Amino acid sequence: MDRDDEQLLRCRVYGADHDHPGPRVDRRYAELVGGPLDGLLLDITDWTADEAQTGDTP
Repeated sequence: MDRDDEQLLRCRVYGADHDHPGPRVDRRYAELVGGPLDGLLLDITDWTADEAQTGDTP
């Protein structure tokens, strides 16, 4: 992946609509670190505080 591709992936939300790939101000996000999804944002708006802290979801 070249530098331009990396820039395109920055601030993109994992699983978001391709027409609106960026974060929304009314949502909470965590940045994914490591692996092929490194740098993407994960929407954690509906997660509890414990789920957000540990990463464990039901």
